[in-house]
Amino acid sequence: MSFKRKEEGGKFELQFYSGYKGDETPKAVIIGTCKLKIEEIISRKKVLDKKTGKRSEVYMCKMEGGIVKITILESGKFEIFFSKEK
Repeated sequence: MSFKRKEEGGKFELQFYSGYKGDETPKAVIIGTCKLKIEEIISRKKVLDKKTGKRSEVYMCKMEGGIVKITILESGKFEIFFSKEK
């Protein structure tokens, strides 16, 4: 099963895959009509902000042309940071 989430403002979309246990993992980043496939999940960790008590999940992913950091907030909103691979 795959589905998409839009960033507030509609600049990016994330496409996810949900397995039989219900864990969602990012499958692709969609920018406009361009779909960038996530080739590998390098790391995945759950983070607790000690100041606010809010939880998030942070993924470091390998994509064509670089590494992307995806932070999914408890509210369902997300942040995407792109960096060029060295």
